[in-house]
Amino acid sequence: MLSAQQQQMVISFAQEIIRINSLSGHEKEVANAIAAKMRSLDYDEVKFDPYGSVIGIRKGRHPGPRILFDGHMDVVEVQNPDAWAVPPFSGAIQDGKIWGRGASDMKGPLAAAVVTLGLVPRSEIYGTIILSASVNEEKHEGAALAKVMELTQPDFVVICEPNGARLGIGQKGRAGITVSVTGTPAHSSVPHLGDNAMLKARQVMERLEDMPLPKDKILGDAIMVVIDGMSHPYPSRSTIPVEFFMHYDRRLVQNETQDSVMGLIQNGLKDLPDWKADYQMIHMPAYTGVELTEVDFHPAWVIDTKSPWIQKAQTGLRKAGVEPVFGTAQFCTNGSYSAGVAGVPTMIFGPSSGMLAHCQDEYIEVSELLQGAEGYWGLVSELGK
Repeated sequence: MLSAQQQQMVISFAQEIIRINSLSGHEKEVANAIAAKMRSLDYDEVKFDPYGSVIGIRKGRHPGPRILFDGHMDVVEVQNPDAWAVPPFSGAIQDGKIWGRGASDMKGPLAAAVVTLGLVPRSEIYGTIILSASVNEEKHEGAALAKVMELTQPDFVVICEPNGARLGIGQKGRAGITVSVTGTPAHSSVPHLGDNAMLKARQVMERLEDMPLPKDKILGDAIMVVIDGMSHPYPSRSTIPVEFFMHYDRRLVQNETQDSVMGLIQNGLKDLPDWKADYQMIHMPAYTGVELTEVDFHPAWVIDTKSPWIQKAQTGLRKAGVEPVFGTAQFCTNGSYSAGVAGVPTMIFGPSSGMLAHCQDEYIEVSELLQGAEGYWGLVSELGK
């Protein structure tokens, strides 16, 4: 479908935006680059929402639904750039790969979508095609997409996260939970006069480690793992901890709610004293100056493989030469809002592997990037029918 010249447009634009470091809340430069690219293509309208997400809209020649493709612009921090084999913001091509932070997660897939959706002839578009390049996804999956969907009212959503170019029919959700344990202060030279919160937390951690969690035939087992711990007061050289905080990453399966997840914790710890648990609140300053504040809870979701949307997606991918293999994501995406909260039918499709996300020496295979672009073309030409 894409000519050699069009393929080079995809590759070059992926390199261009990989070279821009765009941490969450600092996406302005890459947003401007994406808006400029959209304006150079055949988009009818290009605009920024209040949070700074870029929205491009194209109307087809035929009537039909509103299809939203979404990809986020932000990337995670590079911890040790000197350890990379190729500089992390070079966008260099070596060994058939484009290297750099965000190459897979997800500037490669986003570049493929931006360019391809602007190239598909209007005669092949049914309804309205919308592309959002959204902000702050690495801080909170869904908060920015909620505003995009409020403004665009889509009937179907394609999340462009890297999933090996599979037809993604669902994903696990995610929640950030803080569990704290309180004690009584004392000088560390006489610890028996106090009640060490860190030692009390050990039993809480053991109990949570052994707590039964839900299982899902499609998404697999729910997970709860401690990822951080901090005592208070800290630092202190002579006072036993009065309070100890544990941060947990909870991976969710279908039908789990804020109440049901917290209920499991409360039941598992009900006979232990001096603890409390709650969801974390995420505060996200956008580069526009607006701050988003949301609960760190993102539901899981699955779409029926017999859905008419999925049937059309299969046809479109086959038309593009991409075998539609069903898959689900173990990681969380903006689909937690579109499908899990808003209830809008959603799928995931993106080139490269999600396992390359956030890693050192991140890259995307050029062949996979182009496969993703072809897949987006096929989806655009069929989903609106």
